[in-house]
Amino acid sequence: MSRLLIWLFFATLSLILLLQLRGIDAPLAAVTPGGIVAYELAFTTERAREILDSWRIAGVTESARVSLGVDVGFLLVYPWFFRWSVLLLRQPRFTRPGSTMDRAGAALGATVLACTPLDAAENWALWRMIDVGPSATLAALAGAAASLKFLLIAVTTGWCLTVLSRRLLSSSSAPSHG
Repeated sequence: MSRLLIWLFFATLSLILLLQLRGIDAPLAAVTPGGIVAYELAFTTERAREILDSWRIAGVTESARVSLGVDVGFLLVYPWFFRWSVLLLRQPRFTRPGSTMDRAGAALGATVLACTPLDAAENWALWRMIDVGPSATLAALAGAAASLKFLLIAVTTGWCLTVLSRRLLSSSSAPSHG
């Protein structure tokens, strides 16, 4: 199977799951600005408790459980979308083999897969706080794992956009033969 087809598979599945998550998270975001992401990044017992209390009062805690359940499928897919995006963009028409961008892409393409265990640890901590109540350890674990995950996603996305923009700029600045 070609790299493009594999990328398309992961891109499509990631998009479907992302749209599902946005719909499931809507009731949470209506109660708490930032929704589930605010809960992921609560970092403290007090903030996690505030969020959970507001969700319980609003009757949307089950949406958080469902979101975390769907996110288990998502965490198995989106890191591979990013991995295959990087692999496609490391081809010679986008990056010069052995260049700094190429080497950075190689590192990111492998490292972005760490989003899976980071997201899994984050989800476990968030589920535990729903079930047994917030604790400093669980809130800090969820926040740290989420922060690292979001950092990896942001850096990988930035790398991909930089490579694409360089390619578009070099294509548009090439003289036309006409």
